[in-house]
Amino acid sequence: MLTPIPNRASGVRLGDPQAKASIEAFIDLQCPHSKASWPTLMALLKHYQNQSVSLTVHMITLSNHRQAWDMSLGALAYADGDAQKFFDFVTALYERQGQFYNSEYRLKTHSDLQQHIAQLANELNGYEVESFIARMNADDIYILGRTPIRYAATKGVWATPSFFVNFGSQVTVDHLSDLSAWVEMIDPLLTD
Repeated sequence: MLTPIPNRASGVRLGDPQAKASIEAFIDLQCPHSKASWPTLMALLKHYQNQSVSLTVHMITLSNHRQAWDMSLGALAYADGDAQKFFDFVTALYERQGQFYNSEYRLKTHSDLQQHIAQLANELNGYEVESFIARMNADDIYILGRTPIRYAATKGVWATPSFFVNFGSQVTVDHLSDLSAWVEMIDPLLTD
C-alpha cells in the first residue's frame, strides 16, 4: 500500500525553512531516550538561533508506549499551528514523563489520560479542559498525528529517537550526545 499524500508535510519545524542544516528528529513522548535528547535539541536551537538551521520534530508512537499517542495529539492541539507552543508543550510533557509511564496508567482509562493532558494544558495556558479534549479528538489533529509514522516508515525509522540531517541518516550523534557533538556535525554545513 502506498502512503497517501498528507495535507501538509510531516512534523513541526522551528527555524529557517530553507536552512543549510535541516535536522529531523523522530521522537516518542514516552521514550526515555527521546527525553534524554530533548534538552540538547533545545540547546541546539538556542545555539543556532538566527542562523540557517532548522529542527523538525516528528512524533511517532512506539508500540509499547500506549500513552504517547494521546500525548502527541495533546501537543498538536496545544500548539494549534504555533511551532513554539508545540515545542513548549513537548518540553512540559517530558518534564512530567514519569506521570505517563505504563505503570502509572495500568489501572487508568483513556478518559483519565485525556483529562490528565488537558489539565496540563489548562495549567500552562488556561485552556478549558473539555474544549481541549474535543480539540485533541478533532479530525485534523488526528491526521497531523498519524502522518509522522507513515513518513517514518518511508525513512526506515523503527526506534526513537532517530535523527537525520539534510535528509541523510549517517549522523554522528545519538540520544547521549551533548551540544558540542552536534555543533561539530552542524558547523561544517553552515560554511559557504
